[in-house]
Amino acid sequence: SPPLVITERIKPVELIKTPAGELVLDFGQVMTGWVEFECNLPKGEKVYLQYGELLQGGNFYNENLRSAKAEYTYISKGESVHVRPYFTFYGFRFVKVEGMKEVNLEDFTGCVIHSELDFLGKIKTSNEKVNRLFENALWSQRGNFLDLPTDCPQRDERMGWTGDAQVFCATASFNMYTPAFYAKYLYDMYLEQKNLGGSVPHVVPDILGQIMKITNNEENIQHGSCAWGDAATVIPWIQYLFFGDKNLLEQQYKNMTAWVDYIKSIDEEHCEGRRLWEHGFHFADWLALDNPDKTSSFGGTKPYYVASAYYYYSSKLTAKAAEVLGKEEEKEYYETLSQEVKDAIQAKYLPDGEITEDTQTAMVLALYMDFVPEGNKEQLISRLKKKLEDKNIHLDTGFVGTPYLCPSLSENGLNEYAY
Repeated sequence: SPPLVITERIKPVELIKTPAGELVLDFGQVMTGWVEFECNLPKGEKVYLQYGELLQGGNFYNENLRSAKAEYTYISKGESVHVRPYFTFYGFRFVKVEGMKEVNLEDFTGCVIHSELDFLGKIKTSNEKVNRLFENALWSQRGNFLDLPTDCPQRDERMGWTGDAQVFCATASFNMYTPAFYAKYLYDMYLEQKNLGGSVPHVVPDILGQIMKITNNEENIQHGSCAWGDAATVIPWIQYLFFGDKNLLEQQYKNMTAWVDYIKSIDEEHCEGRRLWEHGFHFADWLALDNPDKTSSFGGTKPYYVASAYYYYSSKLTAKAAEVLGKEEEKEYYETLSQEVKDAIQAKYLPDGEITEDTQTAMVLALYMDFVPEGNKEQLISRLKKKLEDKNIHLDTGFVGTPYLCPSLSENGLNEYAY
């Protein structure tokens, strides 16, 4: 894996004295890493730093970090020293300083750390807000690419969530040279898959284990969710599309087949081999805004529709990978499987060619994954167009729908809506 390195050093832009009387350093940018400082205090005196991302009411605030302490204490030995933490990192913009009567901005430095990856792509438009939006995304990547693709660098998770990794992989590969980084992640993933009969845990490495209990009507399960587990097929294929490395695809092909074979085993065991994935827990269109129950993080699109769509998508991608690698028999096997799944989806969710799921995400998946019979495509595009217009061209898609929304609009005559 590429080493973790300090990629940038940032000086604080301001020392804030808050309404609560706190002394807070503002580094002007949310970053991942730590703060180093020069210290010359009498022996036994303490410097106490707390890290946070934002202010609230002008005061230091870090309750959004949940149970993460995000703190550092240094006890002086009575000498002039350069102080830095070891074996940890923080996600922060603001640092509250206690224990120093005088805080000199020049004594503090924010160290930005992430895996050492070459920067590849840049984009600049005539709109500064759009440019800043791209910068924000790049800073998020820098903050989350620490040896594995984490979900967040600041609160009490900082884990390699597979769903986050899957949906961000293409964007990440526009920004940085990612093959070695993802190769390490997929290697770790396959070690987990071997323990789970081909299934993929929600996070890699699977440090959740038995701690995380997700309860639904059927069972407690800590692995095997659609869109999350599909990182095993989507990431290898995206890496091949971006970098064209057949050797890498060959190494990661076992991730792909293990995952698809696992889904098929669930289909055979629990779904009567109907070529629909209608069993178990699924995050599905997580964090979508279209669920009438606003207290829920689940989207409004039926989870088993999303799961079946990914059953098709992953088997299709595996067939494509087999073709690239010259595995003709396996290509035919996974191609046949994907067609059977597609036929089953059309029979259940598009019985007369018109989709029965009335959400942005469901329509986007049908277009992106080509479930819609050709004669019904224009009708579906019109439905999606009206659905967007009813929302004043705002999305209400979640984890699943959002990555495919703009490409689907652009590819189906709605490029202006994508913009």
